[in-house]
Amino acid sequence: MDGSDEKENELIKKRKKPFGRARIIAAAVALTGLSAAAVAGAQLAYDAIFGRYERPDYAITAGVNCFSRAKNTLERELKSFYSDGVRLQGYYYPTSNPKGLTVVCHGIHAGADDYLPIIEYMVESGYSVFSFDYKGTYDSDGDSTVGMCESVVDLDHALEYIESERDFKGLPITLIGHSWGGYAAASVLPLHKRVVSCATIAAPNNGYKLILEKGDQYGGALASTGIPEVFLNVYQKMLFGKYTELNAVVGINGTDIPVLIAHGKNDRIIDVGLQSICSHKYELRSDNVEYYYTSGVQGGHDTVWHSVASAEYQAELEKTIKAVKKNKSMSYDEKVAYFNTIDHRLYSEVNGELFDKIVAMFDRACGEYD
Repeated sequence: MDGSDEKENELIKKRKKPFGRARIIAAAVALTGLSAAAVAGAQLAYDAIFGRYERPDYAITAGVNCFSRAKNTLERELKSFYSDGVRLQGYYYPTSNPKGLTVVCHGIHAGADDYLPIIEYMVESGYSVFSFDYKGTYDSDGDSTVGMCESVVDLDHALEYIESERDFKGLPITLIGHSWGGYAAASVLPLHKRVVSCATIAAPNNGYKLILEKGDQYGGALASTGIPEVFLNVYQKMLFGKYTELNAVVGINGTDIPVLIAHGKNDRIIDVGLQSICSHKYELRSDNVEYYYTSGVQGGHDTVWHSVASAEYQAELEKTIKAVKKNKSMSYDEKVAYFNTIDHRLYSEVNGELFDKIVAMFDRACGEYD
């Protein structure tokens, strides 16, 4: 091991909170051999990708994606916890005599409430549900989403919180994650033995490597000037420490619980053949992995978890919704009136075939939990 490796490992071991900007630049210059200007530019480019995400204006947003549009039978309690000293907002949906507790993990550029249709489905299937907004998202604190590995960091701390809380004592835990959340759900499996089953939907295998894998699609013009790979490696390890070593393959191979991996064959965000967990299926040693693929109108990154009717309705309204939002001649009230005509429940209806498989898998796993 050379001197730079020793310095890098020391930084990783000592990670408690994100480093200050001046310290990052100084350390990265020493570890990468890049100039201070190159490091500063690369850090700005990286951080620009992972800004903070606020709730949208629901009056001009389609779908069941806020609690006011959820079924009035759904109960919710707010629960806060901390991830590396940052307060995260959690949401607990209790049901009587639950089979277990399902943790629903959201994707990037979204928040917990965007998955309320899944939460409703699981509550109706006999599971209490816990969801939360990741760092820098919606009602959680933090001025940025930090990076792809942040979903693993925050889910790890969410599960630590759940395992310490009396409300959840004795309940087997199951995980459902979409995209960013699916990568986290699979990656944390070796860390939490109360998790008895996991479903990942449209998830990448490795968040640590995804920026390089996505190239221009994620970094835009900045990718060609290069966020240099040597900087990405050092910076992400400074931000996330041991979590950079985790990915879906490592997570699934580190446990023997049943896992369902779902992906759309037409996914343009996480390519099924390149970045997905499915693309690494031959590295998975577990005999308990099941695969579920969708195609056609359901084959997209989001439509994989929606019903055919929902996906068709979304496609039907897509151009009109975009036109209404961009139309400067329409008043805000006129736009709100248009969105009031949308069938929000149909727009967000879940893929019953997929979720019946998930519930059946969870039922078997929770039934065997001792």
